Amino acid sequence: EFEVRFQEVHSEFYDNLNNSFPDLTPNEKKICAFLRLNMSTKDIAAITYQSVRSINMARFRLRKKIGLESDDNLVTYLSQI
Repeated sequence: EFEVRFQEVHSEFYDNLNNSFPDLTPNEKKICAFLRLNMSTKDIAAITYQSVRSINMARFRLRKKIGLESDDNLVTYLSQI
């Protein structure tokens, strides 16, 4: 449900994300969408029924896959896509 609504509002985001990073998993794309909405890790964990620790690990893996340095802001980067 969330992804359908998100795509209606931000249709170009998934297209740009897929073009830039075609190897992202569906779960990583969903995390990107939540971060694009500037949601906190706690909020994402509550919505996805995962622990805060697993969301932090997903953010770490996503940052690594995208190629961001540790001092680069992931949310800012995703908002520019």
